[in-house]
Amino acid sequence: MMYLKGVVAMQYPKGFWIVAYSVVLLAITLLPASALPAGHENQPFWAEKSAFVEGDDLFVVGVATKARSFEEGRKQAFEQGKIELMNYAQITSLEAQGLVIETQMTYEEPNPEGTVTVYRLLRVPAAKLVAIQGRLNEQARGQEQSLEKARQELIALQRSLIEKQNALEGHSTSLQEKSQRIEMQQRQVEGLLKQLAIKIPESTTSTKGGSRNPDSLMEQLKQAEAQLDAQERLLSEISLRAKSRITQEEHGFEKQCKYLHYGMTEEEVRAIMGTPHAVNAVTLTDITDNINRHSKRSISGIDHFWRYNGRTYGLRLALTKTGILIEKTFVLPGGGGLDCK
Repeated sequence: MMYLKGVVAMQYPKGFWIVAYSVVLLAITLLPASALPAGHENQPFWAEKSAFVEGDDLFVVGVATKARSFEEGRKQAFEQGKIELMNYAQITSLEAQGLVIETQMTYEEPNPEGTVTVYRLLRVPAAKLVAIQGRLNEQARGQEQSLEKARQELIALQRSLIEKQNALEGHSTSLQEKSQRIEMQQRQVEGLLKQLAIKIPESTTSTKGGSRNPDSLMEQLKQAEAQLDAQERLLSEISLRAKSRITQEEHGFEKQCKYLHYGMTEEEVRAIMGTPHAVNAVTLTDITDNINRHSKRSISGIDHFWRYNGRTYGLRLALTKTGILIEKTFVLPGGGGLDCK
């Protein structure tokens, strides 16, 4: 090897080598930029952006850094561009919405360590993207309305369940009280039977004409208990019917009173309430009751009353001389009254 170098040095003079080195350096200096490794100064303007709108299109940039090959970098850049587009447009699935993504341009840079960086410019029609967003917003609003309706139904169901639970608890309390009464009656009967058992032998020994059978006494006690139970059931049914009637009567007057408004004429009141059961002039008792109920109001202006009587509740309407309704009073069973509003 040293021999070859000596031969070459002997064949060419020292000045030749200086000229050769100068030519090589000049050639490297004059090489075009495309032949040198790409740098940031050669990047297109869109490589510095993430998304922008131009004309009727939306552009997004996907970047893949340190990819092992240009093909792998293009795929990664496309996926990153899709993610950027979904974040920008707030759309979770582009393919499901029928949106076609086109590649407008690709820019690639080799890295010193052997990897590559790829910039991929993706384009989608802005009008189509806006239409997809509008459709998704409509679907979201429809889902929100459906959820709100379901929530209201659940609330109503919950209230119904609470009411039924309260009713069952009340019924259970009533059954428990009845069970306690029956147990008390049973203990009383057992005490009577013990007393009878003590007295029966004495009566049988002192009685010559006959004897008493404990079984017959037991049957009589059972019959008496059955009669008491039947009487209690009857009283309970009567109470329930009366309570239902009273409630219906109260609700009936309240419902009618809701349609009465101050300033109505007698004809309008009669059309709603029907013919009054009684028509009374103003009395001293009415004046006293009105002052007790309304310390700041007077009875002046009232000419007569129309009274509608139920079996428990009543309704009293006060009218002027010209037949205008100026007061409506819900009459309670105890004789008092409340403003019917």
